[in-house]
Amino acid sequence: MSPTDFYQNRIVFAEGEINLARKKVQLYTFLRLLVFVALGVSLYFSWGIASLFFTVFFIGMAIFLRMVSISVDAKLKLEKAKELKNINESEISVLNGDWSMFDRGAEFQNGQHAFSNDLDVFANKGIFGFLNRTITARGKKALADLLLNGTNETTQNNAIIEALSKEMEWTQTFRVSGSITSREEATRLSVEQLLKTEVKNPSWVKWFCFVVPILTIPSLVLYQLDLMSGLAFTGVLLVAVLPIMSLLKFTNLIASDLGKYEPKIGMMLDQIQSLEQISSNDPKLLEVISVLRGANSAESELKKWLQINKRFEVRMNILVGIPLNIFFAWDLWQRLAIQKWTDKNRIALAKWEQILSELEVYISGANLRFNYPQTVFASFSEQNELEFRKMTHPLLSSIKAVSNDLQMDDQNQFMILTGPNMAGKSTYLRAVGLIFVMANAGFPVFAESVKLPRMKLYSSMRTSDDLSNESSYFHAELTRLKFIMQALEQEQKIFILLDEILKGTNSKDKEEGSKKFLEKLQRMGAKGIIATHDLSLCELSKEHAAFSNGYFDSIIEEENLYFDYTWRKGVCQNMNASFLLKQMNLVD
Repeated sequence: MSPTDFYQNRIVFAEGEINLARKKVQLYTFLRLLVFVALGVSLYFSWGIASLFFTVFFIGMAIFLRMVSISVDAKLKLEKAKELKNINESEISVLNGDWSMFDRGAEFQNGQHAFSNDLDVFANKGIFGFLNRTITARGKKALADLLLNGTNETTQNNAIIEALSKEMEWTQTFRVSGSITSREEATRLSVEQLLKTEVKNPSWVKWFCFVVPILTIPSLVLYQLDLMSGLAFTGVLLVAVLPIMSLLKFTNLIASDLGKYEPKIGMMLDQIQSLEQISSNDPKLLEVISVLRGANSAESELKKWLQINKRFEVRMNILVGIPLNIFFAWDLWQRLAIQKWTDKNRIALAKWEQILSELEVYISGANLRFNYPQTVFASFSEQNELEFRKMTHPLLSSIKAVSNDLQMDDQNQFMILTGPNMAGKSTYLRAVGLIFVMANAGFPVFAESVKLPRMKLYSSMRTSDDLSNESSYFHAELTRLKFIMQALEQEQKIFILLDEILKGTNSKDKEEGSKKFLEKLQRMGAKGIIATHDLSLCELSKEHAAFSNGYFDSIIEEENLYFDYTWRKGVCQNMNASFLLKQMNLVD
């Protein structure tokens, strides 16, 4: 089944789920209203009979709250079904060349980074948005960090991404859990802030929890039997409730914090429960999720947290909260429960969130692998050899993309790339750069096969003057080249992409400066590609075995200009600037 067929089938499935969920929402809304009306009528007729009134009140409220909970769950299922449809419609759009609906990660853009600005990693229609299927702010940051810095765990990433690419229904269930509108705020929160809330209870709280019902419930019975005066009964209630009231301000703060994080914890629980749907036996994947399935189950502990939060929510209704505190010291029991839970799970909760954010990143890679089954995983060589077979730029449609090769052995350090305007030099550089970026992150790459050494990528392809810092274009470019040189001086193994360096000076200076700079890079052990219109640099291949030449060409036939975007060995002899100027009537 093709990716498009898969997504279309999922849309049909989601539409069926939407219709079913809508009917359930309507039914539960009606039943909730019916229970509320019945409760009101029952309370009216039991007024004056205290024992019956309170019995009806507590039982009726319990049923009503249960119906509210069921109704909320039904609405959540409807929202999830709608989001499932939206996810699959979005993936069809991606396959058609539009991924603008996914966050491009603009906040991670850094002009001082080794390559991100030159390769448009976070640009509109950049590689980050193309890959990004993360849900939370933490997951998005993890994806950005991986693309910017790579990982030493490429083999693990390859294995997990490959395994999850065969679990697409599960990956969508996982994504839906955090993509629904009602959890939008939750995706921006991290449990690290929740864990900063310290819950410390006075020593008297534990024993006072038992004292309250022992005092108040028998007193209520005695008062109902006219064996205790109203004044004495009131005194007992004050003894029970005043200590609880003294802690009310901080108790409300705890309840508020828990309520704010309820969607976050609910999302995490949904995602952890969905792990049971994974059928893969890949050891790398099972190792990652084993922490979430351990003896001290993340699922059971998160359920306990949600139960505590629900009990806190109950006490926020004044008609329910006051009786519960008077007769059962409700607030104190919940304070003890959340303190015990936090002390037990403080470290584990942060770990669970970290693993779930890592899964978001793996799912992004798996989605790419599923959408483009022609991709492969790169292999890493201990030698300084590069071999890219039939690579293409990932952001070009398969119809437009032209595949090209790159081969550099241990002795061949630099390729001088020439060619006319618009022939494909910059696209070739960026295709090579993105293979480094995606391979170092452990993602699949767009090629028939890729072998490369473990090298860091640096580039100087796009510089500009900076008037605010009184920096000329030429100075900005020199600063960038110095940045690359400093990385080499730190004995880093790096691969460099350069596009027409030293553009801000005259041709003679440019020729001599470029040549000396490249010779120094070669002596320091760097590898890379430089695209240039300066054919004199091609002479380096005659002076040093470390340099080779490659080019792109254009074809001029009568009044027409054609490009085949195919890389060739050698030096380009055809330039098209004069032809283009003439075509646009800029020259006679």
